[in-house]
Amino acid sequence: MRRIPLKNRFGFTFIELVVVIVIVLILTGISLPYLNSFITSQQLQEVAWQLVQDLKLVKESAIIYQQDLRVYFCTDPQNSRNFYLFETFQKEPLNNTHYTPGDTPDGIHFIKRELKYNIKFTAHKPFSDFGWIDGKEYYCLTFYCGKDNHFRGQPGPCPGCSGLGNDTIEITNSTGTKKWYVIVDIAGRIRMSGSPPSS
Repeated sequence: MRRIPLKNRFGFTFIELVVVIVIVLILTGISLPYLNSFITSQQLQEVAWQLVQDLKLVKESAIIYQQDLRVYFCTDPQNSRNFYLFETFQKEPLNNTHYTPGDTPDGIHFIKRELKYNIKFTAHKPFSDFGWIDGKEYYCLTFYCGKDNHFRGQPGPCPGCSGLGNDTIEITNSTGTKKWYVIVDIAGRIRMSGSPPSS
């Protein structure tokens, strides 16, 4: 039987395979924290983008249907800072009656949106204080339709509530290590940012 000379053999030795596996494991260990950070940023950005789209929908609906419309943000208790409610049409337009957080969302004219990926609002309370309903505190934003002294799509506090019409909504991941911001300015422009707005 003829033996193949050692220099003509194909393949890898056991030592070479172990070295390659060790290098791959080291590179994976180094890149894992960066990958987690990237995934968290993408999740925050996705939730912020959805919030921006919902706020724009409310603003446009206020202009189209000629109705002042509201958005409610749950701000307390801490374990409930994970949803908001918004109108796309008033509860009783002829009487100028709004939905409130105590009403059951119908998914069409009054919608509840849960924040995905265990993302929550921070302790910052945006816009105007609406009050406590069913053991939860809500803050409110109104988009005006253009009647009275308001321009079309103007953000403002709910009538009878104190607070601002322009503010920043802060969302954070479950560990509180990353934040994302949704900004509503005084002219009604809505945008999102990875850094807080300058004062």
